[in-house]
Amino acid sequence: MRLDELPARVCSVVRSIATDDEDTRRLKTLGVCVGRRVEVVRTGNPLILKIFGSRLGISAELAARVEVEVCIPGHCAMREDHDA
Repeated sequence: MRLDELPARVCSVVRSIATDDEDTRRLKTLGVCVGRRVEVVRTGNPLILKIFGSRLGISAELAARVEVEVCIPGHCAMREDHDA
């Protein structure tokens, strides 16, 4: 699922980022990188994210390039072992 499609208040983990080098560096500087847990606080443009307890805004266009895996209650996508 793309980050811009994620509903508000849903926890997810970044699985891939499809951007050019400049945008990738910008996202990493903001804390958005592969393996990072993120939560959408507000949808729209800009999209408001919660990362490490801080909130930040990114454009919907940039968020559309970030693929995430949704954390299911009791089954967080942060875990590598999904069967445990």
